Amino acid sequence: MSSSILKQLREDEREARKNLILEAVLKLFEQKPFDEIGMRDIAAEAGVSPAAIYRYFPSQEELFMEAFIKDLSAIRTVFQETLAEASHMPPAEPLEDMAKAIVDHLIHNQATFQMMSYLMIKGNMPDYLLTRFQALQTAFIDKIIQVLNIAGIEDPDRTLSHAFISAVMGTLMTFRNYPGKDIENAEEHIHLLVTLIAKIFKKGIPA
Repeated sequence: MSSSILKQLREDEREARKNLILEAVLKLFEQKPFDEIGMRDIAAEAGVSPAAIYRYFPSQEELFMEAFIKDLSAIRTVFQETLAEASHMPPAEPLEDMAKAIVDHLIHNQATFQMMSYLMIKGNMPDYLLTRFQALQTAFIDKIIQVLNIAGIEDPDRTLSHAFISAVMGTLMTFRNYPGKDIENAEEHIHLLVTLIAKIFKKGIPA
């Protein structure tokens, strides 16, 4: 067997183990808060030793961030499929549908919501992860611009797209875990608010 094939096999094995660890993190995040998860928990879930994790990730923080980016990639695929359907059969309320799709994913995917909240509070990440995150963010904002176009808004730009997603995400962050509301009540209230946001962006505030 040639050295190049052996090298590729080693790289494939390394990538498979990294993905195994990342999937373990995402699974644990669905079960409990990230600040209650330690490297031993992750190692047990992935079936590796705690020391083995550090061969692939310099720290627990960077492991969490990379898991978040992996999950964002999956979300982008979902929205690409949704947008493709909307392009062929435009919905009656594309902005409202997009806003609900975003909040529904984050309401029902605890891992993604936790990691997004953590990242927004932390506010920084290593350069090698930042490049990947910025590429995903740019692609996502481009999708929002396409939806704004489908909704009939003339010449939408990145600033308008940022304003729309900020309004939607701010609503989600405020009310998803609101004291005294269970998840069903929170979802109903968030839907009401993002529907209003979508109408304001399309038609303005009613007089």
